[in-house]
Amino acid sequence: QVRDALRNMRGDDAGKPFDGEPCDDAKHSDSELPEDKSLLLRARLLADDENLMPSAADAGSRDAFDDAVRAKGERILAMGRQNVTSLQARAGAMSERSAREYWRGLVRPIPRVASPSAQLGTRFHAWAERFVMADADGIESGAYDSRAELVEQLASTQAGSPDERKIAAWQRRLVSSKWASRRPAWAERQLVVDMPELGTIVNGKLDAVFVGGIDAADPTKRYTVVDWKTGGKPRKPEEIKEKLAQLDLYRLLLSTMEGVPLDAIDACLYYLSESKETDRELDALDKTKEEILAELSYGIPQQSDND
Repeated sequence: QVRDALRNMRGDDAGKPFDGEPCDDAKHSDSELPEDKSLLLRARLLADDENLMPSAADAGSRDAFDDAVRAKGERILAMGRQNVTSLQARAGAMSERSAREYWRGLVRPIPRVASPSAQLGTRFHAWAERFVMADADGIESGAYDSRAELVEQLASTQAGSPDERKIAAWQRRLVSSKWASRRPAWAERQLVVDMPELGTIVNGKLDAVFVGGIDAADPTKRYTVVDWKTGGKPRKPEEIKEKLAQLDLYRLLLSTMEGVPLDAIDACLYYLSESKETDRELDALDKTKEEILAELSYGIPQQSDND
């Protein structure tokens, strides 16, 4: 909101000098500040600063600054539990930009208002939990609406705002997907796992877990973790690799929590934003426990008396 206001400053206000002193009824001095100290320039710098952090003059200084920020972030994380995002950041499983934003946000948190897209995604995930677990075995009667009721409500939904139409489209795609006919094990499953190999406790949440593999006919698979995605599906190899990294963690967490062999667990990202069902799924690579731990181990913070 501050940035929006600054970008929309009226031209007649933007050029006024700023001397850093409180302003009373007296007029400003006729002598204006140099251009590089003008209120307009300062406003532009603030509006363009994505991180609200000090800037460095050259690439080398920026790299050193980012290294220092990460080192401080590592010390902060060492004092508490880890989550999937923090492990991804440490293991280099994020893009350079995403990692920079993560570490700077950890060291100097900036209050953020959820974007409209994020709010829509949250609403969809809540609905998906109800849909997945409706009529599931072992669920207390009345805990969720029945599948039939949810589908009926969806069918009667009137075309409203663009956001409402978008959510309805995601819901219809889930209803018509192959996962709608699969037997669920859990939805919104919270996991807290002690990982001695990583020297930390890791927590995460699984959107949905279904019985059996991605290929329902595969007898070697016990579970499939499905992560619902409402954003755009990644196309570039490096972006796909970054997104799939979280599935490695999910497979490892569920394997440890349930005592199930890692190779008996499948996982995929499912992009409801794609209209064609054949385009929605990105499957996790069949990595071993050793491979996953190797990718993460060097990034776990080491506490030291020298800190």
